[in-house]
Amino acid sequence: MKKVKTKSYDIPYILDACKILEKDPGRQLTITALALEVGINCSKLCKGFKDVFRQTIHQYRLDIRLKLALQLLEETDLTIAEIAYKTGFDSRDGFARCFRRKYHLSPREWRKEREMSPVEGEDYTSLMMLDAVVLN
Repeated sequence: MKKVKTKSYDIPYILDACKILEKDPGRQLTITALALEVGINCSKLCKGFKDVFRQTIHQYRLDIRLKLALQLLEETDLTIAEIAYKTGFDSRDGFARCFRRKYHLSPREWRKEREMSPVEGEDYTSLMMLDAVVLN
């Protein structure tokens, strides 16, 4: 069976779809709506996306949403539920499940680990000495 590769004239539509997904990862958007928005049929979009990016539209979108969630966990004090909402998840539990599947920690565990680890570029020994001085 011969595998049909994506036609070069379909690539701009696929790249436009990628830009739309990256611009607003939390946006609830079906593949049909995305295909209509960029002006290509669903089948060509799905197959072309997989050819170009080596993953499905769903996988790509999920990766973008989880990367944004990591950024929000690190840079903000938003609750896990607020981050789930901002990144387009229907529930905190669904978000936590996807996060754990990818990063092997819950969002809360990840945030706690980041808070406990020393600041990048700072000498860990000097932090321990500072703690010793404060405790005495």
